[in-house]
Parts: sequence; structure tokens; C-alpha cells
Amino acid sequence: MNHKTSPTSTTLVLLAALALIGATGYPSHASASQSANSAKEAPQSANAATKVVTVLIRDFKFEPATVTVHEGDTVEWKNEDSVPHTATENADAKKPAFDSGYLQTGAAWRYVVQKKGTYNYICTLHPYMQGTLIVQ
Repeated sequence: MNHKTSPTSTTLVLLAALALIGATGYPSHASASQSANSAKEAPQSANAATKVVTVLIRDFKFEPATVTVHEGDTVEWKNEDSVPHTATENADAKKPAFDSGYLQTGAAWRYVVQKKGTYNYICTLHPYMQGTLIVQ
């Protein structure tokens, strides 16, 4: 028997293989970033009135788009969308104040705020997604 493979089916198989490799072949940047930021987090005393504020990521938006917290509070971003996202400070500085790395669907990332100020942030994969973190 002589089986010929068309160029179209070969291309489709290669694209499917590349998609699988891209989806599973690389570790999530979020876990490394979370560990790095956790090491920088200051220990919190039991008497401190700290809180956790959650920002949901869904429908390609940060909800709420603006959050106000105090130094020492924790902001948690939860990705409830169908694709990966990031929560990355959008500053002109070489290194952003915070960067979640890639948050896969269902993943969450926490950041303990350390410094007062207003931080505008974006999803680096979808820069039209914008949010503001206000630290008092």
C-alpha cells in the first residue's frame, strides 16, 4: 500500500504538536515569581490589621479595576478567564514593582504591598487590560 500525506495534513499535525508543546512544555513563570516575591515579604505580626484583597481576572478585565489597600496588605489576583494573563506594574522603570508572571487559568498569585503609591498595571499578554493599585 502506498499512503501519501498531503502538505495540509502535515502542517496541521505540526501545528497541533507545537501547540501542545507550548501549552505543557514550559513551567509557569508565576510559580517562580511567587516564590521570589514571597522571600521578600516582611513577616506580619498577629496584631497588625492586614487584609487580603482579591482581584478577579475574567472576560479580559481586572475586577475591580482599581483597588485601595494599605502597606502590608496582600493583593491576590485570581485568573478565572479561559487564557493565561499577568498582573504586571506598567512603569517606565527597568524592573516593575510587581509581576505575577504567567497566571494560567485557575491560578492565583499574591503580592504583599510594601510601599505607598499608585501603581498602574497591565496584563503583558493583553496590554489593553489595565488596573490600578493604590497603596495608602
